[in-house]
Amino acid sequence: MAVRHSPDPGPLMAAPSCVRAPLPEVYGLAWEQRAGRACVVCGKRLTTGAVSRGWLFGRHGAHSLDVEVWCCPAPEAQ
Repeated sequence: MAVRHSPDPGPLMAAPSCVRAPLPEVYGLAWEQRAGRACVVCGKRLTTGAVSRGWLFGRHGAHSLDVEVWCCPAPEAQ
């Protein structure tokens, strides 16, 4: 079976910043992400300049899983 790999994007096609990346679902977030201590997109520890990405909503039976999520600052803001 052949394994397909995407080509190396190189420096000109860098991955989008966490500020513009799509948000994951609330289910499966790490505790640090749910607590606002880690980026909701990449999982890196947040310090100064964190950007609020709004709220993620979810339910588990009668329990609300709603949480405000934060991400890394835009690269130009660092």
